[in-house]
Amino acid sequence: MKIVFTGPECSGKTDLSTFIAKKYSFGYVREVAREYLKNHNNIYDYESLFEISELQIAECKSVGQNYQTICCDTDLLTIIIWSEEKFGTVDPLISEFWKADYPDLYFLCAPDIPWEYDPQRENPYDRDRLFDIHKNILLSNNLTFHIVSGDFETRVIFVSDILDHMKLKSTYL
Repeated sequence: MKIVFTGPECSGKTDLSTFIAKKYSFGYVREVAREYLKNHNNIYDYESLFEISELQIAECKSVGQNYQTICCDTDLLTIIIWSEEKFGTVDPLISEFWKADYPDLYFLCAPDIPWEYDPQRENPYDRDRLFDIHKNILLSNNLTFHIVSGDFETRVIFVSDILDHMKLKSTYL
């Protein structure tokens, strides 16, 4: 099973996905774009997003070799939206890769927590609009998702209730 935390920047994806992965002993798939951008002094272009996509796919496959359930801090959906927003277009292969491996479950994190500065963040003022873009893409592709909002504790309880209801357990192979 593949679970993905998605949403606009600074909406709590990393904290929540890290916590949930530890709590349930799921494989954790980190957002590779952060390391990529750090290694490239936050400089990127259209082609960089394809490289990041390939690295994200490889990270997901690597972690998935050892776990039945993986918990991902973002996925290619974020790169698709990022590319469309920044460059006005998306490499069709990135979209194909995403559609070929849809997650079983998305948690769409609402931007109802304070935005915090980070040199890799670019959108402090339009997180609600970006949230709506995420939501509309998930809806138009008929993907299963739950909107996560509130403070960290409220988010943990909400996500845990859903996962407990699904009776997911530690799934290390």
